[in-house]
Amino acid sequence: MSRKGFIRVGALALVASTAVLTLPGLANASVAPTPVIADGVCQALELTKVISGHDHMFVDPTVDNGSCIFGIWNDKTYSWAYSSMSSAGDQPSSPDGVYDGPGQTLQVKVVDMEVGASNVGPEN
Repeated sequence: MSRKGFIRVGALALVASTAVLTLPGLANASVAPTPVIADGVCQALELTKVISGHDHMFVDPTVDNGSCIFGIWNDKTYSWAYSSMSSAGDQPSSPDGVYDGPGQTLQVKVVDMEVGASNVGPEN
């Protein structure tokens, strides 16, 4: 094989290796965790993970005074896709969060029921 042939084979191997090493990392999370702060006592992170090729959304409470609602809001139906007063992390846990694939518009919503403060994370 000529020197030119070795260079082409080497370049092709490099491109293939880069693709193999990069693609699995993309399947872990589609968006970095984003803080959602209703006020100083009700806060959470919005998380999305790629599961079976599609986004799934989770809420991860970080600050809870006991009167907080942590949930995932459906912007298309103007209703909760999931809500909880639990401070457990990565909710809902059964089994893969809330499906947020094509056709869905979801965002994490945090509400402090004691004072009425609320906030939402970015739409995904």
